[in-house]
Amino acid sequence: MADFMRLLRLCKPHLSAMLLGAFLATLTVLANVTLLAISGWFLAAMAAAGLAGAQMNYFTPAGTIRFLAIVRTASRYGERLVTHNATFLLLSEIRVSVFSTLSQLSNVDLAMSRSADLFNRMQNDVEALDKFYLNVLLPMIVALISVPIVLIFMSVYNADVALLCFIALLLVGVALPLMLSKQLQQTAELETKYSATLRAELSDTLSGLRELAIYQATEQQVKQCRTASERYNQQLFTRHNAEANSNGLSLLIVQLSMLGAIVILAPLVYSGTMVNVELAMLSLFVLASFETVLTLPNAFIQLPVALSAAKRIFDLEDKLHPTTNSTEELVAVQPLGLELKQLSYCYHPNSYALNNINLTISALQKVAIVGQSGSGKSTLVNLLSGLWPQQNGAINLTSTDKSIAINTLSQQNRCELINIVAQQHHIFDGTIADNLRYAAPTASKEQMLAACQQAQLAGWLNDLKQGLNTRLGTGGRSLSRGQSRRLALAQALLRAPAILVLDEPTEGLDNQSKHQVMDAILTSMGHCTVISITHDPALLANMDNVIWLEQGLVKAIATHQQLLTEHADYVNLITRF
Repeated sequence: MADFMRLLRLCKPHLSAMLLGAFLATLTVLANVTLLAISGWFLAAMAAAGLAGAQMNYFTPAGTIRFLAIVRTASRYGERLVTHNATFLLLSEIRVSVFSTLSQLSNVDLAMSRSADLFNRMQNDVEALDKFYLNVLLPMIVALISVPIVLIFMSVYNADVALLCFIALLLVGVALPLMLSKQLQQTAELETKYSATLRAELSDTLSGLRELAIYQATEQQVKQCRTASERYNQQLFTRHNAEANSNGLSLLIVQLSMLGAIVILAPLVYSGTMVNVELAMLSLFVLASFETVLTLPNAFIQLPVALSAAKRIFDLEDKLHPTTNSTEELVAVQPLGLELKQLSYCYHPNSYALNNINLTISALQKVAIVGQSGSGKSTLVNLLSGLWPQQNGAINLTSTDKSIAINTLSQQNRCELINIVAQQHHIFDGTIADNLRYAAPTASKEQMLAACQQAQLAGWLNDLKQGLNTRLGTGGRSLSRGQSRRLALAQALLRAPAILVLDEPTEGLDNQSKHQVMDAILTSMGHCTVISITHDPALLANMDNVIWLEQGLVKAIATHQQLLTEHADYVNLITRF
């Protein structure tokens, strides 16, 4: 019920469109029911008049039938138009909500979820929810409004028939769907789970084809995919089988109800208590009345599927950590230093990635961080960026006149002040200018060219016929690794951050590309505080200080030359890379 109410809250922004769609759908159903009942009366009356050789006014009922046919057609068209538009609006609301949730999840939460499972939640679960209004909510609203109206009019002619119809409507529209929904509730959860598992297995298979071929494990992986597919198909078969049984039983109840109405009314016609033409009208009225609940069984079938999908999506939303409201904002970017006080972070109990770190980096200082794999370098970067939540200790930004706790800043303000150039930097499928404008949307052509000049890209850019309008392809496939790294640096320079963090900026580059990237870094050093994770001796030699981390602790802080002189382990550390 809680997930159902949360889904209803998502519908609130588009409530007017949804209510209009419900009104038109109800009008269509009532017009259709009335049309069939009056048509039955008219045909029976015409037949009776012909047999008796009597005259009757057929203009009024014929006009009424035509009017109802026009109302039914127009309202059906309007209902389709409005309800589908409302469905798309709700779908947009859900998609934005899911993407917003994913964008706010910390790296810890994302790392504990399989990428294929996250993709399944974004695609399969959202697609399941796009039917919530049209296939679940709308039929319930239509039934709640139209069933009482139909029964009131039916009871005017015969209360027994109205009672019979009411019981049959409850069976077809409520009892059978509830039984089916309860039967399929566990199936729906398993179906969603097995669907996600199947997608994950297929994603792993496609992503790891090379490794599977190398280790000759393709058949084993395909077998796992086949097993996952069979489990998923079995759940689909169970659901479809239950739906078919329910539909057959519903059809039987509808036919028996019409037959029961005839049995009740026939003696009344025989005794003269009821006019004979009313027998045909009420019989068809009973038959048509089931249209008011015709879509309810499917609504109850879709409800567990929608709630199961909603639960998985809301589970992600519930993972969001409460964020501290911004209490201070830096008015503009200015030279800033960094102060870490008793900073600790652990992934598992008693397993610290960072353990009671205390250090100070002055404004405009150039600092390198070195250490073996697992010493806490990447953890420190993720804490600075806000991608991982701060656990213990404090991270403060310092200026000449004040110190500000970094977790009191808004995420937008933090991103303006601290820019991180990752080792694996994504290049979007677009032009060079498009990629640069991701960093600075309002940047002019002159500013972009100046940033490229600083990043040592001017020579390459001048050789391109289309210059900044050159497309880079998916993932920047037309760029070398060195060019990709320098383009990332140009993006950072365009933002002109107060603190620039570089993650292994020269790792994996050939000598020429390495020197070009180093020249770009050295050019940028005069404008901001630089923190570089690197083991490149040439880059370390240009740093003011080197912070040496080991097993989450600060082992030493000194210049590169001092560490070379005083620590043999340091020499081994930087020459190994």
